[in-house]
Amino acid sequence: RMESDDDVKLMSLTDKPTSAITHSESEREVLAGTKVEVELLIPGLCTMEVRIPRESTILTVKKFLVKHVNDNLLRHDEHPSEVAKAWLVLAMFGYDDMYDIPLEVEAVELKVQLERIKHMFGLGARLKDGEHHVTWNERCRFALVIMSVIRIPKVPSSKSGEKMDVDKDYVDPAKRPDQVPWTFVHEERPNAPATLLQNTLRATHLRAWDFVTGESLASQLPIIFSFAEDPRDKRAFMMVSRSANTLQQFHAPGEGDILGMGENAIVHRVQLSYTRGDGGHRDERWTRVNVGLENEKPANKSSNKNKGDESEEDWDAAVKRPFSLGKMLVFLQNSSEAGLAKRLRLANLLNSDKRVLYFYGLGLGLSTDAYNEHQYKFELMLLARYCPNFSTYTMRVFMEEYVTVPSRVTDEAQRLSLHKMQSQFSITSVKVFLVSLLNAFRDLTLMGVQAFDFNHLNNVLVSRDYQSVRLIDIDGNAQGSINYPSLKDTLANSDRSHSPTKHPPQKPSLDVDLNILLPSVIEQLILGKGRGKSFVSNKRSEIWRAPEEEGKAMIRRILMDNFYPGVENQETEGALKCKLRKHVTKVAEWFYAMLKKKSPWVNWTRDIYDAMRCIDHIPIS
Repeated sequence: RMESDDDVKLMSLTDKPTSAITHSESEREVLAGTKVEVELLIPGLCTMEVRIPRESTILTVKKFLVKHVNDNLLRHDEHPSEVAKAWLVLAMFGYDDMYDIPLEVEAVELKVQLERIKHMFGLGARLKDGEHHVTWNERCRFALVIMSVIRIPKVPSSKSGEKMDVDKDYVDPAKRPDQVPWTFVHEERPNAPATLLQNTLRATHLRAWDFVTGESLASQLPIIFSFAEDPRDKRAFMMVSRSANTLQQFHAPGEGDILGMGENAIVHRVQLSYTRGDGGHRDERWTRVNVGLENEKPANKSSNKNKGDESEEDWDAAVKRPFSLGKMLVFLQNSSEAGLAKRLRLANLLNSDKRVLYFYGLGLGLSTDAYNEHQYKFELMLLARYCPNFSTYTMRVFMEEYVTVPSRVTDEAQRLSLHKMQSQFSITSVKVFLVSLLNAFRDLTLMGVQAFDFNHLNNVLVSRDYQSVRLIDIDGNAQGSINYPSLKDTLANSDRSHSPTKHPPQKPSLDVDLNILLPSVIEQLILGKGRGKSFVSNKRSEIWRAPEEEGKAMIRRILMDNFYPGVENQETEGALKCKLRKHVTKVAEWFYAMLKKKSPWVNWTRDIYDAMRCIDHIPIS
């Protein structure tokens, strides 16, 4: 029989012969213009053609694509599963496939997403029923990057003609507690270029997007990290492969530009560049396959800026990778590190002195099992600015060097370096250092952060001139932003506790424990320069037990030895010696009152403002 006009139109869309009597409901919706057929890439698996509503919200599109992947792929696996944590990324035919935008509010706010897809790809959006509906077209290319799945029993798949009801009893699977990491297997074979991992994934570069602008970046070199199923096996997270157009090659642990490692994550140094719609960011280190680009050759580097792009500098980033899926899911929460990092970036005008780490955005990278290099998974990472002046020099390392006895150091260069640092560190330097630390705490408060974990000194970096600090771990035990208690709530709590008096709420300040480490830091700075920790501990005990005047006399002698060595034996003018003694006496008076919490420093560790007042009154000559 003769095909109808609808048949001809459908054949042009699918390249398959059909007849009117075989039209599915989805095909009829395409013909009617209510649906559109788009490309969906599931990195590590395959590429599919999916029909989605032509006009719909971003969340609705993601639900459609996730359901399609569940029904047509994951449920048919040997171990059936459903998508749990996944990111949806949008690109478009005619542009470089790495010129894209994540449609996830964790990475970029919805308002910015809508502005970017209009600016980058010309897609329109309108407000309908209180929600932003985007008009998609056939050139849209989606990637669903799966991080975790939920195991399910084997069940019959949905019928192909059955209509998707994505809103029926919808529960966000990314919040389920029974998620497991999703991995895929890929084996590269020697002398078989088509089997290279980069050809399967289009690229093995680390991807990232700016928190504020939503601009896309990629690492200048291909990079694949390593992981272990046991998060305690930290050595297995240290390997990196930077293979380009060849088989993956992982170096020995320690070769991955590692900046640091903690209990929850490892930090690497990675350089990234902005991607361009015309492919101008590509060079010989990128895969030769450039799917979807209109130009056969990338534009010249000198002219690869797209109109409207304002970013000039590339990123030199410290990339933080959590050790496990559970830790990654926690750090992505609004009240945890990634959520607060985005908040701090949006409030960066309040960080003009750069005492709080500058965060770029979130990144998406690939890692392989250190004990099975054919097994891979995707990870989400937090990218911050790398600063050579601070680098990996933590406050813990600085304090250890500050109290080290130089004569006990065998390496000549290290001994000279310690002696130079200690000899140049004056009482004024002590005050500048402490003021910078407390001002950093105050900057967190200005940006609306609730808490900071100051239970160890690895959360603070120290500049190489010892003049300033930088806070680097700002999750504050997942307490999020400041939540000021209302007077009504305070009075209600007071009623429940049967308190005889009703007190107004305490004035809010940064929730940081200043009772343990801060007094210890000050004691080491004043008493321990080049003396060792045992000297500080012993002298503190002696001063505490001694009568007040004797204790102050001990402090004066230590101050003279630490900061003004040999002055007493020099033939200097009497007036200068008298001034010096007066100054040392004032410092000793301040330190004794601070140490024993005497007036006016009875509550100086209560909050950062009382601590700032105390440090402000350190006498300087």
